[in-house]
Amino acid sequence: MSRDTVLVTGAAGRMGVFLVPALQSSGWRVRALVHRRPVPAADEIVRGDLLDPEGLVAATRGVRAVLHGAGVTHARRKRQYAAINVHGTEALIRAAERVGVERFLLVSTHALGDDGGAYSDSKRRAEEVVVAGSVPFTIVRLPEVYGAGGEGIDRMVAAARAGRWIPLVGAGADEVRPARIDEIADALVRALGAPCAAGRIYTLAGHALSIREVAEASIAAFRSGSRLVPLPEQLVRLAGHLSRALPLPLYPDQLTRLRARRAEPSTAAAAELGFRPRPFAEGIRWAEADACASASRSRRRSPP
Repeated sequence: MSRDTVLVTGAAGRMGVFLVPALQSSGWRVRALVHRRPVPAADEIVRGDLLDPEGLVAATRGVRAVLHGAGVTHARRKRQYAAINVHGTEALIRAAERVGVERFLLVSTHALGDDGGAYSDSKRRAEEVVVAGSVPFTIVRLPEVYGAGGEGIDRMVAAARAGRWIPLVGAGADEVRPARIDEIADALVRALGAPCAAGRIYTLAGHALSIREVAEASIAAFRSGSRLVPLPEQLVRLAGHLSRALPLPLYPDQLTRLRARRAEPSTAAAAELGFRPRPFAEGIRWAEADACASASRSRRRSPP
């Protein structure tokens, strides 16, 4: 029995590592749009670029659905967000319209307030492009995701695991709604295939915590000696301003994005997408156990 094919953008990213096998386990055949990095787990690779309209038509031909997860998340210039997140999404939705794709799923963000900076604005505009198109759509707005490694909460977790200092902006009172990457991937897969999800916009959210509470839970989970280091807000703002011209380890809109007004969580996400996120303290303990198990398997495979 042949499987329906889904074109996935962003499959080479940290989320894609979890999303591709989750789609395959649910019966989808994954065609990955590859720009630079390979996606070994995909069933099919098509090389292309979100800024190449004709290439996108070829990439979408023969697929039943598109899961659009690619995007610029950190940039030092506003136009870099718009080029990919807005114009790239527009090119992809036009290609999907031309070839008759049956479902277009856009991965978005819950930080869509006007006060969220250039990234938030670009994602809001991308949503408008998808809603205005003729392809049946689903939009899933993500909270702060952890468990995939790399940045944000995962960087804080890594610091706690290693016993390093954890910087906080001021008292660390800013709110986040963390959810694990496996929970997010499962919800996206369900949203792609569920008939009831057509035309719907879901905002996913874990249990609300302050940044300080996330740091403290991470330290407790790993029983580490990490210390919390408050940074004056004025200093962080100045660094953000300077980062437009200097390669500092933060970006101009990071603080405004953290403090952007959040879309309200969707109550339907539990019933329709099976999204029931663990409390962060429980999720991080699960992550610690999984890391220990992975290390143990690695040692067993290593030659004496």
